[in-house]
Amino acid sequence: MLAKRSLKTQFIAAFVLIFVLSVAATIATYALGYYTLIAQKRVLPANHYELQIPAIAEEIRAGGAEWLKPEKREALERHLPLEGIAYQVMDTGGVPIYGTMPDRLIDGRKALFSQMNMTFPHNGKYIKLLPLIDADGKIEGAVALAYTLTLHYGNAANQRWTQPLFVTMLFSPFIYILFFTWLFARKLARDIGRPLSRLQDAANQIQAQNLDFHLDCGAPNELGRLCEAFNAMKEHLRTSLLSQWKAEEARQEMVAALAHDLKTPLSVIAGYAEALEDMPPEDQLWLQTYARKIKQNAQKGAQLIIAMLDAAVLEQSPPPLACVPIDLSDFLSAKIEDYEPLARTKSIRMRWDVTGDREAVASTDRPAMVVFLDTDKLERILDNIVSNGIRYTPEGGTITLQAHVGGGHVRFTICDSGPGFSGKDLAHLFNKFYRGDEARSTRDGHAGLGLYFARKMADMHGGTIRAYNAPGGGACVDVVLKEGHKPSGPSAGHWTEATRRNASE
Repeated sequence: MLAKRSLKTQFIAAFVLIFVLSVAATIATYALGYYTLIAQKRVLPANHYELQIPAIAEEIRAGGAEWLKPEKREALERHLPLEGIAYQVMDTGGVPIYGTMPDRLIDGRKALFSQMNMTFPHNGKYIKLLPLIDADGKIEGAVALAYTLTLHYGNAANQRWTQPLFVTMLFSPFIYILFFTWLFARKLARDIGRPLSRLQDAANQIQAQNLDFHLDCGAPNELGRLCEAFNAMKEHLRTSLLSQWKAEEARQEMVAALAHDLKTPLSVIAGYAEALEDMPPEDQLWLQTYARKIKQNAQKGAQLIIAMLDAAVLEQSPPPLACVPIDLSDFLSAKIEDYEPLARTKSIRMRWDVTGDREAVASTDRPAMVVFLDTDKLERILDNIVSNGIRYTPEGGTITLQAHVGGGHVRFTICDSGPGFSGKDLAHLFNKFYRGDEARSTRDGHAGLGLYFARKMADMHGGTIRAYNAPGGGACVDVVLKEGHKPSGPSAGHWTEATRRNASE
């Protein structure tokens, strides 16, 4: 549970647990030691013999002056715990008569009487001086009982093992603090070290250029957030590297495509140039024919280079939208006039229509459907789609261009009567350099970028583009563009005039 807490909480909890467990273990150790040593009388308390002095004093008072007789020694010693109490029987002058302490303790009668019934220290021991009174109530002597206030052991065998045990008990708080500190430090190191080790492994994987992994520290704390930040950094790095790799791949693909597509027109130009070198000057008809072929193929090569450059501009720094008001009917009418010369070469009929659900804006002689779009980008979108339709529509076919205005969007639907799109076409139609199921060819200068341009420009206009096959046959491309911001205030009065001017241009 602690591993999922914050590091601050973990450290505080570890400190508290170390303290509580050390105190609890110390109390338990002291309780066990007391039972083992004191309660079982393997170790006697320091005042053990002092507590026996009153009982011994009663026996001595009962015997009175009889204890002065040396023959009473054995009887007296039966009342004394000699293992912990030494004694000396003396006369009124302090002269020793018998006992376990041979040295004189009291210097003279005056000192004896002054310290009678008192306890005083002497050579590291405590002396209790008890009077010996005869039947007449006269003090005839005294008994000195000597004891120490230190621990005493039940026997010598107990002393050998109880002393180390007692020392251990004495230092047990420090032992427990060290033990629990080591235990919790090890646990914290493991809990912290595991995610840090994963971070190290993840860093090594990134160094080895492997970004296909996910780092999971499994803890909602600082380390977990660090892992989440590391994952975010890794994903950002992955995205950045993928962008670089894709850009490099696109650059290599563009160079390869340009080299491939330029090879044919340049080969044609070289062939005609060699033929011109061998042709007599007077053959003007062939000279003109060869010069025209050279010019046509040079134009194809230039168109390919321009298309490649346009693709690079769209990917690196696309130009901003320049939306202006246009009369959609006039605009499409002018565009159809531009397409008809190319369509007539294949006897293709061009049809168009404009519908909408907005209120018509008055023009000079008829209602007008005015929209606010970037005319340059709109022209390129329609040019690429319609030219592609003319390319694949058979002789005598039809191309229809329908526009509908409503809801702040303009929808253009371009359909032809050609063979339609294959499944592969529908999946890759708007990809760069895709040219359908046909092998790459430069017979018409087609570089596979037209519909790619249309998609990019539709995206720039906040719109969408899709391709599908009409139910009755033929291919259709549907483009939806979002209208730009319309002018307001004083500039709104010039909208109609600007619309007419854009349409006429």
